[in-house]
Amino acid sequence: MSTKRKVIIAVAITAVIGIALRRFLPVGTPLVSVRAEELFHIGGYTVTNSLVLTWLVMALLIVLSVIGTSKLRSGNTEALKQPRGLQNALEYAVEMFYNTMQGVSPKFAGRFFVVVATIFFLVLPSNWFGLVPGVGSIGLCYSHSAEHAAAPNYVATAGISTDIAEPVVAAAAEGGNYTHNCPSGTAFHPFLRSGSADLNMTLALALISFAVTEFWGFRSLGLGYLGKFFNFKGGAIQFAVGIIELVSEFARIVSFAFRLFGNIFAGEVVLLVMAFLFPTLLSLPFYGLELFVGLIQAFVFAMLTMAFIDMAAESHGDHGHEEHAH
Repeated sequence: MSTKRKVIIAVAITAVIGIALRRFLPVGTPLVSVRAEELFHIGGYTVTNSLVLTWLVMALLIVLSVIGTSKLRSGNTEALKQPRGLQNALEYAVEMFYNTMQGVSPKFAGRFFVVVATIFFLVLPSNWFGLVPGVGSIGLCYSHSAEHAAAPNYVATAGISTDIAEPVVAAAAEGGNYTHNCPSGTAFHPFLRSGSADLNMTLALALISFAVTEFWGFRSLGLGYLGKFFNFKGGAIQFAVGIIELVSEFARIVSFAFRLFGNIFAGEVVLLVMAFLFPTLLSLPFYGLELFVGLIQAFVFAMLTMAFIDMAAESHGDHGHEEHAH
Protein backbone atom coordinates (compact mmCIF):
# COMPACT_ATOMS: atom_id res chain seq x y z
CA MET A 1 0.00 0.00 0.00
CA SER A 2 1.41 3.40 -0.98
CA THR A 3 2.07 6.16 1.51
CA LYS A 4 -0.50 8.42 -0.15
CA ARG A 5 -3.22 5.80 0.26
CA LYS A 6 -2.27 5.26 3.91
CA VAL A 7 -2.60 8.99 4.58
CA ILE A 8 -6.01 9.11 2.91
CA ILE A 9 -7.22 6.14 4.94
CA ALA A 10 -5.91 7.66 8.19
CA VAL A 11 -7.65 10.98 7.45
CA ALA A 12 -10.91 9.17 6.60
CA ILE A 13 -10.80 7.15 9.82
CA THR A 14 -10.11 10.30 11.83
CA ALA A 15 -13.06 12.05 10.19
CA VAL A 16 -15.40 9.14 10.93
CA ILE A 17 -14.29 9.03 14.57
CA GLY A 18 -14.72 12.79 14.89
CA ILE A 19 -18.24 12.66 13.43
CA ALA A 20 -19.15 9.75 15.70
CA LEU A 21 -17.88 11.53 18.81
CA ARG A 22 -19.69 14.69 17.78
CA ARG A 23 -22.91 12.76 17.22
CA PHE A 24 -23.07 10.40 20.19
CA LEU A 25 -21.07 12.09 22.97
CA PRO A 26 -22.40 15.12 24.84
CA VAL A 27 -20.55 18.27 23.85
CA GLY A 28 -20.74 21.41 25.96
CA THR A 29 -19.55 24.93 25.47
CA PRO A 30 -15.75 25.02 25.87
CA LEU A 31 -14.42 26.71 28.99
CA VAL A 32 -10.72 27.20 29.59
CA SER A 33 -9.09 27.02 33.00
CA VAL A 34 -6.08 29.32 33.27
CA ARG A 35 -4.45 27.35 36.06
CA ALA A 36 -3.98 23.63 36.49
CA GLU A 37 -6.87 21.89 38.25
CA GLU A 38 -6.41 20.25 41.64
CA LEU A 39 -6.89 16.48 41.80
CA PHE A 40 -5.89 15.44 45.30
CA HIS A 41 -3.55 16.24 48.19
CA ILE A 42 -0.54 14.38 49.59
CA GLY A 43 0.54 15.41 53.06
CA GLY A 44 -0.84 18.91 52.65
CA TYR A 45 0.67 19.36 49.17
CA THR A 46 -1.68 19.91 46.25
CA VAL A 47 -1.30 17.59 43.27
CA THR A 48 -2.59 19.04 39.99
CA ASN A 49 -3.33 17.34 36.68
CA SER A 50 -0.32 19.02 35.04
CA LEU A 51 1.94 17.69 37.80
CA VAL A 52 0.61 14.16 37.28
CA LEU A 53 1.35 14.35 33.55
CA THR A 54 4.85 15.68 34.29
CA TRP A 55 5.44 12.68 36.56
CA LEU A 56 4.26 10.38 33.77
CA VAL A 57 6.64 12.06 31.30
CA MET A 58 9.53 11.66 33.76
CA ALA A 59 8.66 8.00 34.29
CA LEU A 60 8.52 7.43 30.53
CA LEU A 61 11.94 9.06 30.03
CA ILE A 62 13.42 6.91 32.80
CA VAL A 63 11.95 3.71 31.35
CA LEU A 64 13.16 4.55 27.83
CA SER A 65 16.68 5.32 29.06
CA VAL A 66 16.84 2.11 31.11
CA ILE A 67 15.60 -0.06 28.24
CA GLY A 68 17.70 1.75 25.63
CA THR A 69 20.95 1.34 27.60
CA SER A 70 20.33 -2.17 28.92
CA LYS A 71 22.73 -3.78 26.43
CA LEU A 72 25.45 -1.23 27.20
CA ARG A 73 25.15 -1.85 30.93
CA SER A 74 25.33 -5.60 30.36
CA GLY A 75 28.75 -5.22 28.68
CA ASN A 76 27.58 -6.05 25.16
CA THR A 77 30.43 -4.85 22.93
CA GLU A 78 28.38 -5.35 19.77
CA ALA A 79 25.78 -2.85 21.02
CA LEU A 80 28.58 -0.34 21.55
CA LYS A 81 29.95 -0.76 18.03
CA GLN A 82 26.63 -1.06 16.17
CA PRO A 83 23.62 0.28 18.13
CA ARG A 84 20.19 -0.78 16.98
CA GLY A 85 16.55 -0.11 17.73
CA LEU A 86 15.74 2.11 20.68
CA GLN A 87 19.40 2.50 21.63
CA ASN A 88 20.20 3.83 18.16
CA ALA A 89 17.30 6.30 18.28
CA LEU A 90 18.28 7.61 21.71
CA GLU A 91 21.94 7.98 20.75
CA TYR A 92 20.98 9.82 17.57
CA ALA A 93 18.75 12.27 19.47
CA VAL A 94 21.37 12.92 22.15
CA GLU A 95 24.21 13.31 19.64
CA MET A 96 22.21 15.66 17.42
CA PHE A 97 21.28 17.84 20.39
CA TYR A 98 24.87 17.86 21.65
CA ASN A 99 26.16 18.97 18.23
CA THR A 100 23.60 21.77 18.25
CA MET A 101 24.83 22.90 21.66
CA GLN A 102 28.39 22.85 20.35
CA GLY A 103 27.34 25.38 17.74
CA VAL A 104 25.97 27.69 20.43
CA SER A 105 28.77 27.32 22.99
CA PRO A 106 31.75 25.13 21.97
CA LYS A 107 33.55 25.93 25.21
CA PHE A 108 30.86 25.02 27.74
CA ALA A 109 28.58 22.62 25.84
CA GLY A 110 30.09 19.53 27.45
CA ARG A 111 30.02 20.98 30.95
CA PHE A 112 26.35 21.99 30.87
CA PHE A 113 24.98 19.36 28.51
CA VAL A 114 23.22 17.48 31.33
CA VAL A 115 21.32 20.56 32.52
CA VAL A 116 20.33 21.92 29.10
CA ALA A 117 19.49 18.52 27.62
CA THR A 118 17.36 17.65 30.65
CA ILE A 119 15.34 20.83 30.12
CA PHE A 120 14.84 20.07 26.42
CA PHE A 121 13.94 16.39 26.77
CA LEU A 122 11.52 17.18 29.61
CA VAL A 123 9.78 20.14 27.99
CA LEU A 124 9.39 18.55 24.55
CA PRO A 125 7.28 15.51 25.58
CA SER A 126 5.42 17.70 28.09
CA ASN A 127 4.37 19.91 25.17
CA TRP A 128 3.46 17.03 22.89
CA PHE A 129 1.60 14.95 25.48
CA GLY A 130 -0.94 17.76 25.71
CA LEU A 131 -2.03 16.84 22.16
CA VAL A 132 -2.76 13.20 22.98
CA PRO A 133 -6.51 12.43 22.81
CA GLY A 134 -7.92 12.23 26.31
CA VAL A 135 -5.47 14.70 27.83
CA GLY A 136 -7.58 17.64 28.94
CA SER A 137 -10.85 15.96 27.94
CA ILE A 138 -11.23 13.00 30.33
CA GLY A 139 -11.93 13.77 33.97
CA LEU A 140 -14.58 14.22 36.65
CA CYS A 141 -16.93 16.94 37.85
CA TYR A 142 -15.87 18.42 41.17
CA SER A 143 -17.99 20.64 43.41
CA HIS A 144 -16.85 24.23 43.72
CA SER A 145 -15.68 25.58 47.06
CA ALA A 146 -16.70 28.98 48.30
CA GLU A 147 -13.26 30.30 47.47
CA HIS A 148 -13.55 29.24 43.84
CA ALA A 149 -17.07 30.59 43.61
CA ALA A 150 -15.89 33.99 44.82
CA ALA A 151 -12.95 34.03 42.40
CA PRO A 152 -13.83 31.76 39.45
CA ASN A 153 -10.91 30.53 37.38
CA TYR A 154 -12.71 30.02 34.09
CA VAL A 155 -12.70 32.04 30.92
CA ALA A 156 -15.49 31.63 28.40
CA THR A 157 -14.43 31.47 24.75
CA ALA A 158 -16.26 34.46 23.36
CA GLY A 159 -17.42 34.89 19.81
CA ILE A 160 -18.98 31.45 19.30
CA SER A 161 -22.61 32.42 19.60
CA THR A 162 -24.34 35.30 21.34
CA ASP A 163 -27.14 32.94 22.32
CA ILE A 164 -24.90 30.71 24.43
CA ALA A 165 -22.15 33.14 25.45
CA GLU A 166 -24.27 34.93 28.08
CA PRO A 167 -25.43 31.82 30.00
CA VAL A 168 -21.91 30.41 29.89
CA VAL A 169 -20.46 33.60 31.40
CA ALA A 170 -23.20 33.57 34.01
CA ALA A 171 -22.47 29.94 34.85
CA ALA A 172 -18.77 30.72 35.26
CA ALA A 173 -19.58 33.66 37.53
CA GLU A 174 -21.74 31.40 39.69
CA GLY A 175 -19.02 28.80 39.96
CA GLY A 176 -20.68 26.40 37.55
CA ASN A 177 -19.34 24.84 34.38
CA TYR A 178 -21.26 23.69 31.31
CA THR A 179 -18.30 21.86 29.81
CA HIS A 180 -18.86 18.09 29.48
CA ASN A 181 -22.40 18.66 30.83
CA CYS A 182 -21.27 19.07 34.44
CA PRO A 183 -24.18 20.16 36.65
CA SER A 184 -24.37 23.68 38.02
CA GLY A 185 -22.16 24.26 41.03
CA THR A 186 -19.50 21.85 39.78
CA ALA A 187 -16.45 22.20 37.57
CA PHE A 188 -14.85 19.77 35.16
CA HIS A 189 -11.32 18.76 36.20
CA PRO A 190 -9.43 16.69 33.61
CA PHE A 191 -7.17 13.97 34.92
CA LEU A 192 -4.22 15.09 32.79
CA ARG A 193 -2.99 18.38 31.38
CA SER A 194 0.21 19.44 29.65
CA GLY A 195 2.88 20.36 32.17
CA SER A 196 4.00 23.33 30.08
CA ALA A 197 0.46 24.77 30.26
CA ASP A 198 0.99 25.26 34.00
CA LEU A 199 2.78 28.49 34.90
CA ASN A 200 4.22 26.85 38.02
CA MET A 201 6.29 24.43 35.92
CA THR A 202 7.51 27.00 33.40
CA LEU A 203 8.42 29.38 36.23
CA ALA A 204 10.33 26.61 38.02
CA LEU A 205 12.30 25.85 34.84
CA ALA A 206 12.99 29.57 34.37
CA LEU A 207 14.32 29.85 37.93
CA ILE A 208 16.56 26.81 37.39
CA SER A 209 17.93 28.33 34.18
CA PHE A 210 18.50 31.66 35.95
CA ALA A 211 20.20 30.03 38.96
CA VAL A 212 22.57 27.98 36.79
CA THR A 213 23.46 31.03 34.71
CA GLU A 214 24.21 33.23 37.72
CA PHE A 215 26.12 30.45 39.49
CA TRP A 216 28.38 29.97 36.49
CA GLY A 217 28.89 33.73 36.18
CA PHE A 218 30.18 33.96 39.75
CA ARG A 219 32.10 30.69 39.39
CA SER A 220 33.94 31.97 36.31
CA LEU A 221 34.52 35.62 37.22
CA GLY A 222 34.11 35.73 40.99
CA LEU A 223 32.89 39.04 42.37
CA GLY A 224 34.04 40.61 39.12
CA TYR A 225 30.82 39.26 37.63
CA LEU A 226 29.01 42.10 39.38
CA GLY A 227 31.03 44.53 37.26
CA LYS A 228 28.64 43.83 34.41
CA PHE A 229 25.83 45.41 36.40
CA PHE A 230 27.56 47.98 38.60
CA ASN A 231 30.08 49.87 36.49
CA PHE A 232 31.34 52.87 38.48
CA LYS A 233 34.37 53.55 36.27
CA GLY A 234 32.69 54.26 32.95
CA GLY A 235 30.70 57.30 33.94
CA ALA A 236 26.97 57.82 34.30
CA ILE A 237 26.12 56.29 30.94
CA GLN A 238 27.95 53.03 31.60
CA PHE A 239 26.44 52.86 35.08
CA ALA A 240 22.93 53.27 33.62
CA VAL A 241 23.67 50.58 31.02
CA GLY A 242 24.76 48.23 33.79
CA ILE A 243 21.53 48.83 35.73
CA ILE A 244 19.49 48.16 32.59
CA GLU A 245 21.42 44.92 32.08
CA LEU A 246 20.72 43.95 35.70
CA VAL A 247 16.99 44.50 35.16
CA SER A 248 17.09 42.50 31.93
CA GLU A 249 18.87 39.68 33.78
CA PHE A 250 15.89 39.25 36.12
CA ALA A 251 13.44 39.92 33.30
CA ARG A 252 14.66 36.68 31.69
CA ILE A 253 12.77 34.76 34.38
CA VAL A 254 9.48 36.34 33.34
CA SER A 255 10.32 36.01 29.65
CA PHE A 256 11.24 32.33 29.93
CA ALA A 257 8.22 31.43 32.05
CA PHE A 258 5.56 33.28 30.08
CA ARG A 259 6.95 32.49 26.61
CA LEU A 260 6.66 28.75 27.13
CA PHE A 261 3.43 28.93 29.14
CA GLY A 262 1.76 31.36 26.74
CA ASN A 263 2.50 29.39 23.60
CA ILE A 264 1.41 26.01 24.98
CA PHE A 265 -1.65 27.37 26.78
CA ALA A 266 -2.69 29.30 23.67
CA GLY A 267 -2.29 26.12 21.64
CA GLU A 268 -4.63 24.29 24.02
CA VAL A 269 -7.24 27.03 23.59
CA VAL A 270 -6.95 26.99 19.79
CA LEU A 271 -7.33 23.21 19.62
CA LEU A 272 -10.28 23.31 22.01
CA VAL A 273 -12.11 25.96 20.01
CA MET A 274 -11.36 24.34 16.65
CA ALA A 275 -12.47 20.92 17.92
CA PHE A 276 -15.70 22.53 19.13
CA LEU A 277 -16.37 24.33 15.85
CA PHE A 278 -14.92 21.81 13.37
CA PRO A 279 -14.56 18.38 15.02
CA THR A 280 -13.38 16.59 11.87
CA LEU A 281 -10.88 17.43 9.12
CA LEU A 282 -10.38 21.16 9.72
CA SER A 283 -8.88 20.49 13.16
CA LEU A 284 -6.03 18.33 11.81
CA PRO A 285 -3.78 21.15 10.47
CA PHE A 286 -3.82 22.79 13.90
CA TYR A 287 -2.49 19.59 15.48
CA GLY A 288 0.44 19.68 13.07
CA LEU A 289 1.01 23.34 13.92
CA GLU A 290 1.03 22.62 17.65
CA LEU A 291 3.51 19.76 17.18
CA PHE A 292 5.85 22.24 15.51
CA VAL A 293 5.26 24.92 18.17
CA GLY A 294 5.95 22.41 20.96
CA LEU A 295 9.28 21.46 19.37
CA ILE A 296 10.32 25.06 18.74
CA GLN A 297 9.47 26.23 22.26
CA ALA A 298 11.44 23.41 23.89
CA PHE A 299 14.39 24.10 21.60
CA VAL A 300 14.31 27.86 22.18
CA PHE A 301 14.14 27.43 25.97
CA ALA A 302 17.13 25.09 26.01
CA MET A 303 19.28 27.02 23.54
CA LEU A 304 18.68 30.37 25.23
CA THR A 305 19.73 28.81 28.51
CA MET A 306 22.97 27.61 26.91
CA ALA A 307 23.56 31.01 25.29
CA PHE A 308 23.05 32.89 28.56
CA ILE A 309 25.38 30.51 30.39
CA ASP A 310 28.04 31.17 27.77
CA MET A 311 27.52 34.94 28.05
CA ALA A 312 27.75 34.82 31.85
CA ALA A 313 31.35 33.56 31.65
CA GLU A 314 32.45 36.61 29.64
CA SER A 315 33.84 39.51 31.60
CA HIS A 316 32.75 43.03 30.76
CA GLY A 317 36.19 43.78 29.35
CA ASP A 318 36.17 40.71 27.13
CA HIS A 319 32.76 41.67 25.80
CA GLY A 320 33.92 45.14 24.94
CA HIS A 321 37.10 43.81 23.35
CA GLU A 322 35.04 41.41 21.23
CA GLU A 323 32.78 44.23 20.05
CA HIS A 324 35.84 46.36 19.20
CA ALA A 325 37.34 43.48 17.20
CA HIS A 326 34.11 43.06 15.24
